[in-house]
Amino acid sequence: MQKLSNAKAGRYTVKWIFTEPELVRLLKEIRIEVGEEITGISNSRLGSILLRSEAGLFSVSAEAVAGVTV
Repeated sequence: MQKLSNAKAGRYTVKWIFTEPELVRLLKEIRIEVGEEITGISNSRLGSILLRSEAGLFSVSAEAVAGVTV
């Protein structure tokens, strides 16, 4: 298991989410939840991650997903 913020490009299943309730709510809105499959497309040096979930394609800050383990 590894933090999503450190993951390389690839397909992952979300194992744990341990972060602030507001961020959990936001992540649920874009279908990043425990048990969901997501695809990490890129991890930029600027601190953002491009992700694909069932809800679409999203750019999120590495800080926002630091509590997500895949």
